[in-house]
Amino acid sequence: MATVHFPEDDLVAELKDGGRLQDAIDASGADIPFGCREGNCATCMIHVVSGKENLNPVTEAEEITLMPDEIEQGIRLACQCIVKGGEVSVRQADAVL
Repeated sequence: MATVHFPEDDLVAELKDGGRLQDAIDASGADIPFGCREGNCATCMIHVVSGKENLNPVTEAEEITLMPDEIEQGIRLACQCIVKGGEVSVRQADAVL
């Protein structure tokens, strides 16, 4: 099991290893809005505060959507992030931009 922390909301979600970060956001009730499922692509930008080593590598979709400096800062798309295990801490991306 993986643990996903949402420090801004003081929430934690448990997620099966290999689960999508977006599913942890849904399960936790964290206040990270996104409209991906309504067709508003790339609205699920998050900032990985810690635990980036526990996520899959940046995907091609993220490389197309995000600027290189955003990726370098730890900005990812929640719909593209697979949590491999361990602990990850994330917050809404625009909180750091």
